[in-house]
Amino acid sequence: MSSTYKTEYLKLNSWEASDRPQRNDFNSDNTIIDTVLGEHLENDKLHLTSSEKTRVSQPIVLVSYAGDGSESRLITLPAVASAVVVYRDGMPPVVYDSTTGCTKVYSAIAVYGGGATSGITLNGSGLNVSQSAEASGGIKLCFNELNVQYKIALIR
Repeated sequence: MSSTYKTEYLKLNSWEASDRPQRNDFNSDNTIIDTVLGEHLENDKLHLTSSEKTRVSQPIVLVSYAGDGSESRLITLPAVASAVVVYRDGMPPVVYDSTTGCTKVYSAIAVYGGGATSGITLNGSGLNVSQSAEASGGIKLCFNELNVQYKIALIR
């Protein structure tokens, strides 16, 4: 015989001393618990997916690369980025070069699908960096100078 009473939310058996539990009562309760808990755990609106957990636990990844001197270069990133900040290691963001009379730009930011400052473009897990051969309008983009170390702050 099933229980005299049921729990409020899941309607599980709640026996009185005079009740006589049956195996199918326990099996029925286990099925209800498994179904409700399983649906809850699989609900992506309530729980983070594996990739979302990674984004939360490691929101920023630092990557470095050495410039190869080419005018344009694709850097493959270790993860899909929503935004990146690129800068030359150990240099200020911009430097005025009095010998050439131009400003060298060593930092830039790009947002996936939202544009970028001059010199870089972001395409998910690929970052295109540029190196100006000559200054244009008194500005030279410097994101791939030969044997120069650069950092990328990748924001997931």
